[in-house]
Amino acid sequence: MIGERDYWNCGYGTDAILATLNHFFSQTRLKRVHLKTLNWNIRAQKCFQKCGFFPCGQVTYGDYTFILMEVQRPTKLKDE
Repeated sequence: MIGERDYWNCGYGTDAILATLNHFFSQTRLKRVHLKTLNWNIRAQKCFQKCGFFPCGQVTYGDYTFILMEVQRPTKLKDE
């Protein structure tokens, strides 16, 4: 669990993810970033989709099912 609930729905998570992605794509040659999130974590999935991630699969480890998501390098970065 990240943060206090009083600060949820204020855009801080989205802002942090977008800043991190901007750093990754502007400072490295990465072409895509992928992640796994638990299938029941709809809040996280919505946040990631808002940041440009799209679902691209599903995987199960033991009793846990994860949604695979990825985002690709934008054709033009904000600071370019």
